[in-house]
Amino acid sequence: MLPAHPLEQRVGMEFYCTDSPGLGGRLRERFEDFIVEEITPEGSVLSLGDWSSEPVSEAQLAASVTGERSKYVKFTLQKMGLSTLDAAGIISAALKIPRYLVTYAGLKDKRAMTVQAMSVSRQASVALGGLRLSRIVLRDLEYVRRPVQVGDLWGNRFTLLLKNMTVDCNAGCEMVESFKGRSILNYFGIQRFGVTQPSTLLAGKALIKRDYESAVRRIVAAASISEEDTPTNVGEGSSPDTEITESMLDRVSTGARYERSVIQHLIKHPGDYQKAMTRIPPRILTLLVHSYQSYLFNRLLSERVRSGSSIDQPEIGDFIIQLDETHSGRDSWLYTTERTLEERRTMVRSGRYGLAAPVPGYSTKLPPSRQSDYLRSILSAEGVALVDFRNPESRALDSPGGLHLVSMEPSNLCAECTENSLRLQFSLRKGSYATVFLRELMKGDPRDLI
Repeated sequence: MLPAHPLEQRVGMEFYCTDSPGLGGRLRERFEDFIVEEITPEGSVLSLGDWSSEPVSEAQLAASVTGERSKYVKFTLQKMGLSTLDAAGIISAALKIPRYLVTYAGLKDKRAMTVQAMSVSRQASVALGGLRLSRIVLRDLEYVRRPVQVGDLWGNRFTLLLKNMTVDCNAGCEMVESFKGRSILNYFGIQRFGVTQPSTLLAGKALIKRDYESAVRRIVAAASISEEDTPTNVGEGSSPDTEITESMLDRVSTGARYERSVIQHLIKHPGDYQKAMTRIPPRILTLLVHSYQSYLFNRLLSERVRSGSSIDQPEIGDFIIQLDETHSGRDSWLYTTERTLEERRTMVRSGRYGLAAPVPGYSTKLPPSRQSDYLRSILSAEGVALVDFRNPESRALDSPGGLHLVSMEPSNLCAECTENSLRLQFSLRKGSYATVFLRELMKGDPRDLI
């Protein structure tokens, strides 16, 4: 298999699984060049609509909500140029409710047009009709008995425009055709680590080691560097030796609210790093820990490839999971033994199960297998133990780990040429990144994906 781009290798993505030369090109010159539409657990696509909306009265809104009156109201959110967390924050502020009461099934891209389900309480929903929000449209209000929760989706449909390719567009269409039915390495994508400054994984590692000083310094130093800067090593620019002074506030954008709050706390209370961490919302701390876990998974997947292990069929000692179900280290999974090997492979070939590998956490199982040996070696080299992910004092930092599919296969993949650009459409299950599939097609600088 071909070696990956150096930026990707730094976050554990060491290989491409295809030998094709790549299309090159760029994505996201405009928001409408990258469209993400959520697919419900029932298989319905929440399609992109128009961007016109008029405020309505509470009475009109109440009359428009479908379903039997219940405790929550689910709605379709259409956004442009905003992350899911941005949109949830805007809506919660407009409704004057805590942000955590605006719930969603999954995070969607910022530099894109995206559609997804969200929910709020019935009491808060009465003000939805009067909202006029920039780059946000709300529609399809429906009473539901339970809120939308993380994982309440099948996946996403992507419609993308790839421009400035290094090959003729017709040749690009032929290459896309060759990817149909192929298994692709299911890495966690580079955007999970911070693109050009993948320092989030190092901050996450520091958090699980209870090294709060290092975590804080990496977080605030990374926030003081422009995305145009291109460090040569993981976390460069986020040195644990960075001095935190008032002058640092001048280098951190006003939009980096949490980082600025941390810096201001440390200016007033030098050395109080653990308390400074409380200025960062728990969900952000959890994302940092997940970033490090994702890096470890990527390294494990690369080690499977390096050793010649299969990426789509289980071997003795491997796990398989039922597709389209939620899984963690404490959930249902099936272990492959010498006696059950053929049975497990048949289950995977049926399309109902998939080969999975551990995202390391305190509940991760390490049965006798080559994969367990790979993971032990990686953890030893990192100076990390599975028990380090256990932190009963902080729910945000307490991570049991889980299982993640080793490979993905885009469904309904199609391509067409439009003005010498390649328009692609495909669907992916939740937990798989469109950019990870696209890196196999493009084989270029990963920043062209973001």
